[in-house]
Amino acid sequence: MRTLEIAVVAVDAVVLLLTVFRLPPRWWQAASKASSMRRWLRAEPVLLVGLLLPFLAHLVIERHRFVMIPAYAITVILTCVLLTRWFRRARRTADAPRRGRPALRVLGRITAMMAGALALAVSSAAGFLLPVFKLPTPTGPYAVGYTEEHLTDSSRQEWTTPDENDLREVEFSIWYPTEATTQGRPLALDRRLAKSTAVNGDDVFGTARARGVLENSLDHFRLIDTHAVRGGEIVQVSGGFPVIFYSPALGTGRFDNTSLMVDLASQGYVVVAVDHPYTSGAPVSLSSGRQVDRDPGEPSATEAGQRESWLERVARWTATNSADLSFILDHLTALNADPGSPFHHRLNLDSVGAMGFSLGGASAEQALADDPRFDAGVNMDGTHFGTVRDTGVPVPSLNILSADHVADISKARKGEQTQDEGSIENARFQEQFHDRSTGPTWAVTIENTNHVSHDLHSFISPALTGNTVQPQTEETIRALVTDFFNHALRGQEPRLLGRDSAVPRKVHFLPDPARPDVQ
Repeated sequence: MRTLEIAVVAVDAVVLLLTVFRLPPRWWQAASKASSMRRWLRAEPVLLVGLLLPFLAHLVIERHRFVMIPAYAITVILTCVLLTRWFRRARRTADAPRRGRPALRVLGRITAMMAGALALAVSSAAGFLLPVFKLPTPTGPYAVGYTEEHLTDSSRQEWTTPDENDLREVEFSIWYPTEATTQGRPLALDRRLAKSTAVNGDDVFGTARARGVLENSLDHFRLIDTHAVRGGEIVQVSGGFPVIFYSPALGTGRFDNTSLMVDLASQGYVVVAVDHPYTSGAPVSLSSGRQVDRDPGEPSATEAGQRESWLERVARWTATNSADLSFILDHLTALNADPGSPFHHRLNLDSVGAMGFSLGGASAEQALADDPRFDAGVNMDGTHFGTVRDTGVPVPSLNILSADHVADISKARKGEQTQDEGSIENARFQEQFHDRSTGPTWAVTIENTNHVSHDLHSFISPALTGNTVQPQTEETIRALVTDFFNHALRGQEPRLLGRDSAVPRKVHFLPDPARPDVQ
């Protein structure tokens, strides 16, 4: 929670106690009666000032957010109660005798105190679990501009829907280097990240109402600076900037790694993050006006008898997502050649990388295998789904594995019990992919990481995801990814690849990427 949010809750709690039990007691009354202003020198105006000062300061300085509504409600109710008491007392010289049964008054006060305490506890817990976080500052020399596009591929039918006239559509964002003097509207963390997070929450809680509550609870994203601006002219350099594509995880969206995208752009890369309809959790807006998220025909990955169907579905997803990346690369090629385009001769399309998280990592690898224009790729904790596990890739690749993932694969190879029932498959796919890849491959793990350590969800709720040192993890991922692409796309000597180090989290490169149990 932020400082003034804590102040609001703390002051609410104190004033609630004093108001419900009609405190402060006789010492205040004696002082007020001895004063020439005894009709106005009451506890109520003092409590009102103490109550409203932190509340108004919070609204002006920190700005409101949804999870604080229960605390705001207590502030408003207490304000009304105190004002009512104050003006009533100001009109008479003595307190009117209290009527009613003492037992009922006590019960009412206890009930009011418990209800108020519950409301404040809800705001406190929600504020702690969903903090207003800061994204790390970009490390490169460039400022970062942003734009986004929507395209329809008239050559591909959308196979996930029964309508034969549906064509494949994609939405994507582009972060690019711009001058530090560029003027533009500061870009806050996109609201669509809240929507994709809420879609995943809907899967957990199983109700549309839960989705709405969670999405609204993330309204503070509007307060989080991404260190980029909307618009701005892309810098012109000799040969243009290398291009990196990003594919998100199943059920997330193209903004789930905004911090990494912005940092790469600050390092002199043009970064294209894609929302794939029916695998992205953030609703993708289609040209018809419809918004779609998850594939309605998705089988269960865990229910008995559906695992094979799910793997077949995933293979189709990765192939389709790979084709999405190639389609957008075609579009960028046209923009680079178009004198009227802001990207004219600004892109180095001889140096193109692909990366992704989870399913997006598999999709990026599939693009490396399918399209020779892709020169290098990074898979962040993604299983090697699709046909790429059978073919490998012919170009450099980096596999960033969570510590949990490595532990499960190692146990599966030894025949031990694992947390993930797909670990046996993952172990087999890991071995097949790296054994059959002809390009140089690296596999690295970062200490004490789990699957969601690789995107912004650990910033969204460190407590729920178990990633309380996410800024250091993010810095480590940035360093590894940048070092890899600087080497693979720019030919620079690697600083980190193949070397165990602390940057700042400890990283360990696996001696044999195909066999994580070999240390």
